[in-house]
Amino acid sequence: MWWSRAAALAAVLLITACGFQLRGETATGLRSLHVPGGGVAHEIRRKLAGGPTRVLLTPEGAEAVLQVMSENRDKGVAAITGAGRVYEYRLTLVVRYRMTVPGREEPVIAPTETSARRFITYSEAAPIAKEAEENLLFQDMQLELADRILRQVSIAKRDM
Repeated sequence: MWWSRAAALAAVLLITACGFQLRGETATGLRSLHVPGGGVAHEIRRKLAGGPTRVLLTPEGAEAVLQVMSENRDKGVAAITGAGRVYEYRLTLVVRYRMTVPGREEPVIAPTETSARRFITYSEAAPIAKEAEENLLFQDMQLELADRILRQVSIAKRDM
């Protein structure tokens, strides 16, 4: 009994000693930000909602404007079985964005493109379940790209 407690305590000490830390709130370094649009822009607003950066509904009064210029979903065949049937699809989400600051001619983040990719096997026996899985994978890619874009925003803030 005491061995299991000692092992648990040792594991906790090792994890804290290596510098492990939960992500916590997303910090951009900005006081206010305007993020128009849906999809990835919605995920960005949701991630910032609980943090120190205020998300404004209009660009007036915002320290910066993060604009998701385009968001493209693609589904292509990745693998085919010997019988000629689709075995696996490749899902791709490509987002193009930029960040501007009022009163500044050049954008802080020039139009930039980032993408995420996932693979999904196909099953003729469960098409509805596979469609639901595909939607979950696209949602996961939106979250990943929102995190990636917010990291870029925090880096760009240092250069402002």
